[in-house]
Amino acid sequence: MNFSIKTKKTPEIKARLALRAGKWKTALPYYEEQVHADEQDFAQWNLLGDIQYGSGDVNGASVSWQRALDGFAQESLHENVLGIGRKMVKRCPEETGVHLVISEAYLGLDYFADAISAFRSFTKLAKHATSTEIKSWFRKVISCEIRQPHLLEELTQLLDECKLEDIELERDLQAYVSRMQIQPEREEAEEQPVMFEVPEQETNSSAEQSDDDGMQSLDADWNSGDITFVQHDTPAYSQANGSFGDTPVSPIEFEVPETSEEEDLPAGQGKDHYDLGVVYAEMKLWDAAITEFQTARRDRTLRSKATIELAQCFKNSNDPHRALRLLEEETAVVDAESDVQDELNYHMGVLNEMLGNTDAALSCLERVGAGSGFESDAATLISRLRAAQ
Repeated sequence: MNFSIKTKKTPEIKARLALRAGKWKTALPYYEEQVHADEQDFAQWNLLGDIQYGSGDVNGASVSWQRALDGFAQESLHENVLGIGRKMVKRCPEETGVHLVISEAYLGLDYFADAISAFRSFTKLAKHATSTEIKSWFRKVISCEIRQPHLLEELTQLLDECKLEDIELERDLQAYVSRMQIQPEREEAEEQPVMFEVPEQETNSSAEQSDDDGMQSLDADWNSGDITFVQHDTPAYSQANGSFGDTPVSPIEFEVPETSEEEDLPAGQGKDHYDLGVVYAEMKLWDAAITEFQTARRDRTLRSKATIELAQCFKNSNDPHRALRLLEEETAVVDAESDVQDELNYHMGVLNEMLGNTDAALSCLERVGAGSGFESDAATLISRLRAAQ
């Protein structure tokens, strides 16, 4: 005899079971009720959009996702915005305004290269982009701190392409670019040790000499008629510190203390950052990838691999000079017989070729060892460079 008691399934359980079985339309009514019960639950709006899309209602999904997107944007939950935004770009490409929201989310995360790229997509794809939207975006950019010269140059080009004919905005952006370019120079100057020197005082005998204009020095004893002016040392200085003329004063040095580098990560702890950096790089989210690879470099077991990936990100962000400097620094600290040297030399050769340094490129490529995985590519590049000479 079966004594099992059947429990009545709640609407929530029924809806979840329907989702597991892929019965989107069956689950849809319950989740529609949920979003109307709490319209500020943006996670539910996002889920409703997924269910609507699964059931074939693309327009309904777009509306629900947009509701979630706007809500998360108002709450400055930038990561949530990016997740929904990328989904909409892929599944609802006609919603071109999403690119603007994505760009603003990148600005909030300080991923400036990605923000500019997304905004450029918005201006190219959105047929009805208003001047108000464009001006608002540039105003938000001006409130950020973008230090990379190539990005500042791209901002100026982008404003020209928009053809707003807003003299005030052009002037403000130009002033912003100038300020951002000057600021790093000031910081570099502040990092230099500041030296102050106190000149040595002349000996007492110099006090008896005449000034250039023939007048007697005020420090000397001199007579004028019946009045005699005699120099007296101040007791406090002469007794406590001695005479300035007798004791040479050594220069006083003021040095700005050097900032200590971040501590190394324990071996293995950089792997998650490295893997995440690879994912971001594949998605062409260069700023995010750079952040992860910089952290991964602090794990000495991954330093060289992360450095090479970091250099690739700089290269893809239109900053090949920085990429080359990074690889050159890494070459100096890596063991000369290490296998990674071949990879470093190859990438330095590629960067030097990009920068027009043919001799330096050949020098790097010729150091790639025989049997290396980069030997064939290096040989091909060497042949091309020699043919062009």
